[in-house]
Amino acid sequence: MSYQHLLKVATMAAKAGGGTLLAMAQRRETLRIEAKAESDFVTVADRAAEAAIVGHILGAFPDHQILAEEQAHTGASESTPASPEIVQWIIDPLDGTTNFIHGVPNFSVSIAAKQHNEVIAGVVWDPTRHELFAATAGGGAFLNEKPIHVSESARLRDGLIATGFPFRVRQYLPSYVRIFKRFLSSARDLRRFGSAALDLAYVACGRFDGFWEYCLNPWDFAAGVLLIREAGGQISGFEAEENFWETGNILASNGRLHPAMREIILQAQ
Repeated sequence: MSYQHLLKVATMAAKAGGGTLLAMAQRRETLRIEAKAESDFVTVADRAAEAAIVGHILGAFPDHQILAEEQAHTGASESTPASPEIVQWIIDPLDGTTNFIHGVPNFSVSIAAKQHNEVIAGVVWDPTRHELFAATAGGGAFLNEKPIHVSESARLRDGLIATGFPFRVRQYLPSYVRIFKRFLSSARDLRRFGSAALDLAYVACGRFDGFWEYCLNPWDFAAGVLLIREAGGQISGFEAEENFWETGNILASNGRLHPAMREIILQAQ
């Protein structure tokens, strides 16, 4: 099975999910909203987009396993990890649900294929801007089929850094505020857009120079991992030996800013 075939299916699935989101955004005021946890929401749009995505993927690869945020179908779950030999699809049907609920046009679909503990194909689709970020292992990273690369910024003072607030894990707020203040005084500026998948894609294409966030889920960052690496950047946990797939603590950069960003995070924690 070729990586390009996986990418083609991922692209079709992402666009199907994105089309569902755009259609439902026209009546977002009437959509039922449920709270999974404090400040963590799900709508019927999340579930409908996920169903469309999973339908495309399992239609093409019925023996593959699925790890998706809403789990509204039969497939693998976090508690039953995929066999390393089997391709596991890691799906976020709507990254940026709060933006979507409020009519803020900054949300995305994130889909990644993982095998032997490595992401081998991934896409982040922004349906509002018609931007497709795509990558395959060893094949480079692309935005709407044009090659992309991380930024050349070599000084944090020249860097535009993105982040996400730890609204699901508020016990980290004091630490986060300390880190935020350090970055605010050290970088050119900070941004918080509300879709981690898009933030990572923006690091990959050089719009952002770095990104950090506490306790993300695999579906938030799986595609971004491959995008950044194939675009020449670096992605890791906060600690040098930290397994970010387990902790969800994500530090991403163009590579040049990684040491400086890590130092700020570790000193301010």
